[in-house]
Amino acid sequence: MRYLILALFLVATNAYSVEVVVKGFGKTVEDALQNARTAAVEQVAGTFVTGQASLDGDRYQSTTAQYNGGLVRRHEVISVVEDGGLVIVEIRADVDTDKVNTVVSSRGAEISESVGAELEKARDDFEKTRRIVAALDDPAQAFAVRVTDVRYRNCGQLTDVEVDGVVVFNPKWYDDVRLMARTIGRKVEIGSAWTEALWGLAALTAVVNPLITGTAFSLARMAQATPKVSEEYMACFGKDNGWDVDECYEIRHPMPRVLSSHRLQLDGRLTLDDREIPLGQLNVDSGWQMLLNVRVGQRVYFSKNGRERKFLNPGIVFFQKGNATFQHVFTEQTVNVGQARSVRFDLLSRM
Repeated sequence: MRYLILALFLVATNAYSVEVVVKGFGKTVEDALQNARTAAVEQVAGTFVTGQASLDGDRYQSTTAQYNGGLVRRHEVISVVEDGGLVIVEIRADVDTDKVNTVVSSRGAEISESVGAELEKARDDFEKTRRIVAALDDPAQAFAVRVTDVRYRNCGQLTDVEVDGVVVFNPKWYDDVRLMARTIGRKVEIGSAWTEALWGLAALTAVVNPLITGTAFSLARMAQATPKVSEEYMACFGKDNGWDVDECYEIRHPMPRVLSSHRLQLDGRLTLDDREIPLGQLNVDSGWQMLLNVRVGQRVYFSKNGRERKFLNPGIVFFQKGNATFQHVFTEQTVNVGQARSVRFDLLSRM
């Protein structure tokens, strides 16, 4: 037991630290070393890049924001080689992947150069993550509107039309947000199926052989992590609002525009070859079918698996298969309905 406790302590102290060997290239040793350090971080923690394009008059503009998660705590130069004017530096780096809200500590009253560098890195990370989250906090990217069924009832010169539709998450946007959270954020412990299986095994063992219950219950208790309350904003992801949450990551910055878009305003159009006929506007309220705003200490019950979660971070929960259905009825001239190529609804704005 003593050795097991020691092993668990060593795993905990190195949970966010990974050692890698990488090469960097540059015209000078300093440039090559910096590129090597960046490569070390990218190899361990990954890189997330998001871009936005716009038109300024007739000029096309494109901006990108890139985040390389992690921090090189220390490095050792293995070799420096010059080949045809290009410097190649190989290093062994100790990369800290605790990417969000890394704690900077100093043992003395004076602020050392390393502490200053870490503070600058933390500042830069904060701004980079803010820009990336802001770029994805866009309802126009997040939601897609689909028409699922159209029914017609002819009344002579006029025709009544009933349209069924659904608002869903844009699959690419959902995947981008989840990849962003995994890249820039620190995973939030929300429990695991393995832990629950140990508790189930412990209960079964107690029934089969009451004399050996202690070992199973001890293993279950050791596997049960104790989540800590945190004010860091998080993003969570799940299948739907009845099947629990699969994973959560601290992303530091909220997504207010998407969060407030559980109430959406749609604009309907009947499209003909030469024109479009407006069908009016309607409001769609998804409730918490698609997303959920959670606060610290909030408990949420998931009916399909009978499990209750207590959230210890504030944040937003996205349900991948969540949707908001709607129905719209309109009356139009029969000739126009017969010549129409499509009926569609576009996201107009958030309310």
